[in-house]
Amino acid sequence: GGLEASLGPATASGLEPRLPPRATELDLIQAADAVHDRESFDKILILMRHGEARHNVFEREWATHHHGKAAMEEANGEEDYPVDPMLTGKGCGQMLALSRQTATYLHKQTSLQPQLIVVSPLRRAIQSALIAFPTQTPMTCLANTPWICHPHVMESANGNKSEFVSDGAVLRDMFPGVEFGLLDRWVEREFAGSVEKMNGKEKVPLFENKIDLMGRTEEFLAWLKNRDERVVVVSSHATWLQSLCAFSVQYQPQERGMEMFKKGELRSLGIKFG
Repeated sequence: GGLEASLGPATASGLEPRLPPRATELDLIQAADAVHDRESFDKILILMRHGEARHNVFEREWATHHHGKAAMEEANGEEDYPVDPMLTGKGCGQMLALSRQTATYLHKQTSLQPQLIVVSPLRRAIQSALIAFPTQTPMTCLANTPWICHPHVMESANGNKSEFVSDGAVLRDMFPGVEFGLLDRWVEREFAGSVEKMNGKEKVPLFENKIDLMGRTEEFLAWLKNRDERVVVVSSHATWLQSLCAFSVQYQPQERGMEMFKKGELRSLGIKFG
């Protein structure tokens, strides 16, 4: 059905020209009001970037020892460069700070209660959402909020070890209650079921990777449009969030859409599809 249909190849070409959805940035009090305003907004999207992860620290220390950014490509080639890293203590702290915000504003009483939580396949994004939404976690949540891992909520790894996706069995074991079916079907169809094949895919030029990324953010919006849930949380990464806000939607205010999300940042958007 709709799930499968939206998991077409993530390419920006071949999509029908259409007006991108309107996205209005709201503070959390405005977002709570917007839940009831069905005329202006089709979805209330709560976007968040994961907290600091182990590869961020590795890269920082590497730059200190190797005099600057020029050596970043080499850092990725190091044997002990973190693959699909988890959060650092500081990253967990950033998410705990966010959890105070979500506890204050995102619940039944304000109407801004998440009805769906979508996470990137990378462990730092899943871990971040679990810490940031402690009352919504699968297995403990009374509201039974679905947690879905979506393969298009991240950039293609393109050789970066921090973007390599862990094996499905490892993810299931680590994050019980999160649905990984979409990821499984995507890997099955595109890479004959092999995560290694996906991670080892040949590198492409940066421009080509960005076009692929825009295809992914647009595919995600098409999938989201077909879902019934109105208040949706997405836990992802700086590059994906920027692609979504700067290119896949008409962001208000426009210059804000170009701004990179900081680690642990949360923004709420009212979305109106064209």
